[in-house]
Amino acid sequence: MRHLLSVRGPLDLDLTLACGQAFRWTPEDGAWRGVVGRAEALVRLDRASGRLWIQARGVDPGARAWSAYFRLEEDPAIHLEGAAELRSLPGFEPLLGLRLLRQDPWETVASFICSAAANILKITRCVEGIASRFGEPIPGTARSSFPAPAAVARARESELRALGLGFRAPFLLETARRLDRDPLSWDALERAPIAEARASLQTLPGVGAKIADCVLLFGLGRLDAYPVDRWIRRATMEMADRPEAKDRELEEWALRLGPGRGYLQQLLFHLRRTGGPLPVLALPPVPIARGPAIRARRPPPKRKRA
Repeated sequence: MRHLLSVRGPLDLDLTLACGQAFRWTPEDGAWRGVVGRAEALVRLDRASGRLWIQARGVDPGARAWSAYFRLEEDPAIHLEGAAELRSLPGFEPLLGLRLLRQDPWETVASFICSAAANILKITRCVEGIASRFGEPIPGTARSSFPAPAAVARARESELRALGLGFRAPFLLETARRLDRDPLSWDALERAPIAEARASLQTLPGVGAKIADCVLLFGLGRLDAYPVDRWIRRATMEMADRPEAKDRELEEWALRLGPGRGYLQQLLFHLRRTGGPLPVLALPPVPIARGPAIRARRPPPKRKRA
């Protein structure tokens, strides 16, 4: 099945599919090949028309589902309404082609449990290995769909370790068994107050605050989630002109970025991970709370060439 879909606003597939939010996409001759649900797709941007070309095999979810997955119906610039100053950051404007994907919540939970102390390549190998070992084959392809919790719950820990999960294996196994016995209501988590939704996810083995926020953002479309890792911690403290801060203070400061802060987080993550120091934003300061804090680790100054 083929689709040619209209795109509102900019779209950069390289930024979108290689930024660390999804792990089943690989580049292929100017396009990207990946698995969504029970379909494998080859996608590329048609430069002449600005539309997204998709060729799908297996169980094609349809044009509307693909449009929703890539958020083609919304211009990413709308998320800057609460923080227009970000446009002034060096290298920020071109990043608006990065799209937040609407992914399957369970696959997102499993993927980010695999992400603990791992880089993108390691996570990709783990996720693909889980799909190949426990998922259903996709007709006409060499790939498999990501398995349901019940399929992973029947695995042995040794099988998961053999796929490269290492210390993450028991956490994924127990989470799969928990969700198989007592599934979470993803719809309810989409509507619940952010603190309540985060707390519900953190009852799952191996899911802390950062992974919970990743699930809320990438799996449930919660743009009010602001995952804090080392890159976001550094970026936020630099922009807030703070030498030190607790995670709670960073979350409070992030509220200044407005309702699209989850999307902006992903852009800041990419910009901070690949670029230099960020300028201070002219936003109202957040009072510094007393107590133990985490200090920013600013990058060393670049040495001048002789």
